[in-house]
Amino acid sequence: MKIGITGGIGSGKSYVCRRLEARGIKVYDCDSAAKRLIRTSPEIRQRLTELIGPDTYTGDTLNKAAVARFLLDSEDNAKAIDAIVHPAVFRDFEESGLQWMESAILYESGACRLVDKAIVVTAPEEVRIQRVMQRDHISREKVLQWMGRQLPQEEVRRRADYEIVNDGIADIDKQINDIINNKVINNKQRQMKETILAIAGKPGLYKLITRGKNNLIVEALDATHRRMPAFATERITSLNDIAMFTETDDIPLMDVLDNMKTLEEGKKCSINEKKASGKELQDYFTKVLPEWDRDRVENSHIKKLITWYNILIENGLTDFKDAEPEEETTTTEGESK
Repeated sequence: MKIGITGGIGSGKSYVCRRLEARGIKVYDCDSAAKRLIRTSPEIRQRLTELIGPDTYTGDTLNKAAVARFLLDSEDNAKAIDAIVHPAVFRDFEESGLQWMESAILYESGACRLVDKAIVVTAPEEVRIQRVMQRDHISREKVLQWMGRQLPQEEVRRRADYEIVNDGIADIDKQINDIINNKVINNKQRQMKETILAIAGKPGLYKLITRGKNNLIVEALDATHRRMPAFATERITSLNDIAMFTETDDIPLMDVLDNMKTLEEGKKCSINEKKASGKELQDYFTKVLPEWDRDRVENSHIKKLITWYNILIENGLTDFKDAEPEEETTTTEGESK
């Protein structure tokens, strides 16, 4: 399993990576790799020179002033450089044989597609600001400017599979242990099963945010992420309580979704449920669940299942089955931050 580690500036993701390396887990550093490849790769050198101009390099050193002028000319110029450097870094990672990757722009760069799971390192905003000010000797305004160029921490937290809180108080090594030993993985799987909801009469799926005295507050798992109340009078069902009819025993929905994930190799569904004919839907579902009950499972049920699967994939909620617990890992004593 390949795992990506990300986090905003000042979150302390590099510290977390050092803690991993202290226990023998080598982490591929995308930023360092990019600098190395820009310096040593003939292909990158040629393509950057063709893009920026003959003064891109001074000897074997990148001419940062020339690159800066190029970047200031157009916002699209940064994307053009990324289109050269990022694929080279991705290839280098895959050729490295390493299983762990550190990238500050895991989602922005597309590096998230190279990993099976993502961990975000978080810290309160003020803690992050103070860390960067002290480390880089820059003003608060400059730190905020840098932070504003990155994805918001809440958005990265929403997309990631696991979180490590590095606020200077929480125990980093314990959090790492919990992830490595699958405690967090299993907790997250149970949480997904219990807190992802279907509401009768409303399209899509919803995530339980909190429980009120007379209602639930839920968040739509779509582009709006709109929050709304859901009342006891509505028929609300967690995914954990849903099963599909077969010719023998009912099969838990999570097992069916896991079958779809295997069939689709973790990607969105290959069939368009809105345009597919009844026969196409049934033929597809036979690949997913050969023993499905043709008398009780209707085409509308298959359509809804495909819609739900795509929603879960889009939101990174893909741990449909419980992971096998791994053996406890021996840890080293913590070091000062």
